Amino acid sequence: MKSVNDAILSPNMEYGINEDIVVYDGRFCVYLDKKYKCNGKIFLKPSSPSAITFKARIVSTADDSLEECSLDDAVLEIHGYKLSSATIRRINETSVEGYINNDCIKSKNSYVSYVDFDLLNIDKIPGKLIKTKEKVFAGRLEFELNGYLITIDKRYDYRREFYEELIEKSGTVTTHVGRIRKKDGTLFKTNNIMGLLDRICTAFSFACGRYVSFSGIRGYQDENEVYRAWNSGMVTPFTFLPTWTDTLTNYRNYEKYLSLMCRRLEDFYYGPAIKNAVDWYIESLNNLTMDNDIISVQIALESLSYVVLVEKTKTLTDIEFDKNSASKNIRMLLQICNIPFGGDEMEIFSDEIREEFADGIDLISYYRNKIVHPSKRRNKVFLSAEDIWNILVIGIHYIELAILYIIGYKGEYSNRLKERSFGEVEVVPWN
Repeated sequence: MKSVNDAILSPNMEYGINEDIVVYDGRFCVYLDKKYKCNGKIFLKPSSPSAITFKARIVSTADDSLEECSLDDAVLEIHGYKLSSATIRRINETSVEGYINNDCIKSKNSYVSYVDFDLLNIDKIPGKLIKTKEKVFAGRLEFELNGYLITIDKRYDYRREFYEELIEKSGTVTTHVGRIRKKDGTLFKTNNIMGLLDRICTAFSFACGRYVSFSGIRGYQDENEVYRAWNSGMVTPFTFLPTWTDTLTNYRNYEKYLSLMCRRLEDFYYGPAIKNAVDWYIESLNNLTMDNDIISVQIALESLSYVVLVEKTKTLTDIEFDKNSASKNIRMLLQICNIPFGGDEMEIFSDEIREEFADGIDLISYYRNKIVHPSKRRNKVFLSAEDIWNILVIGIHYIELAILYIIGYKGEYSNRLKERSFGEVEVVPWN
């Protein structure tokens, strides 16, 4: 029998859903009109809108006056961390409160053997067997990237009850813990870690349909902690969302996808283009109105069309792309990606709608134009709320497959156009 590896644990798993994390407890200094020596706590607020805040008692002040600065231009000096820009929300003779202006605070860069990091609001996804003292469970993903071995472990208590509580509270919490180390075991410097973690979070955000972020980071050399950072990134409150991963059971699909996506996000051109498309994808899943969702879908598809038709396959020049209608470019995108359109996807609509529109692309463009340029003559047919929802679902389906095509993914996915249960998957159409 194969040995089962120990799960990676984090001290921040002790914090509950939506609970602020104590980043630092002790003495620090605030520089404003003078130096304020303080004793208090610094918190990471993980729930949206996330922030790093502080609250302290003023112990004493230095006599020397400093160059006058505004309340939003203070400087925070914390032992073991680099200086941080801060905004003061309240200050009097005895206490001070405020928040860090930047997304993160961190110590000086250092050479490390490995880095552990906490991930927020990832879905309850499958993985390899790992163990704690109490239990063995399926929760590990591993993939390689540019000489690094990246491990992602699900928290040991991520059971059905925890998942349902997270949904009920629209919560934010550490759901997974990761580790980055060199495959050859050599030391590496921490100055490039933030970019790699951003790419990992973008990959998980597309897989989960919500913004995922990292919070605490801890770097180790010879098992001694030599680096620490805290990040207040964008996180979407946890809800259930149907996505292209929601029925996947084979963890190897996730590992394959994460490696491909992170590698593509490194590219000077494709990286920003994919990240923008993921932003519009998440917007289309989380907006308050279907009208706004469909506008987000159209923007994402137009952006992806340019990436594939002009940059990836050189099918069109810039001028040719601009001359085409948006629907023509999107149709060409789907053809190149071997993504089916028309046919079965139109069966859910009435005869009247099917007679007026050839495929989902026509419907998306029509409804988007109807929203942006309302006029009586644009009202070809009546669309019920159910019709509009189905248009949105078709558009999101196109986005999911187009992004997977661009990164070169050839595994399984959940087809949102079909009723499906856990384990019911399809292979991408271009494989």
